[in-house]
Amino acid sequence: MAATGKNEVHCRELGDRAIVYDQYPKHDVPQNNIVQRFFSQRWSAIALEIVMTIVITIAAGAAFDFFDPLDGSQTTSANSAQPAASAAMIEEFKTRNPLAFIKERGKAHIQERRFAAAEAMFDWAIALAPDDMDSYSWRGYANMLAGEYLEAQADYRKVFGGGRNSFDANSALCWAYGETGDFANAEWHCLHALEIAFNRSEFAIALENLCWLQVEMGNYEEAAKKCRFSLEYAPEYKEAHALANYNMGRVYVAQGKMVEALPHFDEALRIGSTYPKMYLEIGEIYDTLGHRSAAQASYAIYRELVGARGAAVGRANE
Repeated sequence: MAATGKNEVHCRELGDRAIVYDQYPKHDVPQNNIVQRFFSQRWSAIALEIVMTIVITIAAGAAFDFFDPLDGSQTTSANSAQPAASAAMIEEFKTRNPLAFIKERGKAHIQERRFAAAEAMFDWAIALAPDDMDSYSWRGYANMLAGEYLEAQADYRKVFGGGRNSFDANSALCWAYGETGDFANAEWHCLHALEIAFNRSEFAIALENLCWLQVEMGNYEEAAKKCRFSLEYAPEYKEAHALANYNMGRVYVAQGKMVEALPHFDEALRIGSTYPKMYLEIGEIYDTLGHRSAAQASYAIYRELVGARGAAVGRANE
């Protein structure tokens, strides 16, 4: 659940959960895509002054302020674009590496929680450089933040299949598979992330992910063990610490121990997280218990995080 950490943790052998990745469906950019054909040319043959002005103005400029459904500023009109800003962007593009520029714009849109805009930018990046695994990873992250877990799975399988057997890719696949109820694949990746975790924050994240997954699977005793390890291991890593408290509270709720659950929920809210579902679920529990003001405060943060989408989303919105 934490965005992307092995002492005293009992992990099962992974051999019986090995995954045959070449059986996964392909998720490649269509080869007849006009963008793909255009960017297959040598950069020296492209008339940047003519073509890229159009491309970047549309893809990275103010057009997203109008078309991005997640932006929330729906009253913005095409005529309100800022030509000076777009011109400066185009000039910057022409003096820099185009791929790096497009990816920076995509990352900026993620920070702004404008996920449709971010996905579009990484679509362009992948069309420009189909073998750049970093672009697939970022697009997968944007997809998870938007609650599009099947698309995120496809992107991270591409990263995993590209030889980047990384902690981040395993954590992301643990997360994305867990959200779609594919617990066998989720657990394999959760355990593998724990096995290759390199530092304290990664151990805390991997343990918290396992705690969350065990709660989802209804294995509350095992979930409690993982949550306690995560809480003790790296409390300075705030996101994992908040989410471990949230999941420890969920364990106690499932066991009917509301008195024990509430301090963990309070601590999770105090620390704060970028995972909207935490605020939605805690708000619902507070509502049930009659703590209306606390529930409304939690709901308000949830609505802020999901923005214009306004519907319940999974844990990926971190």
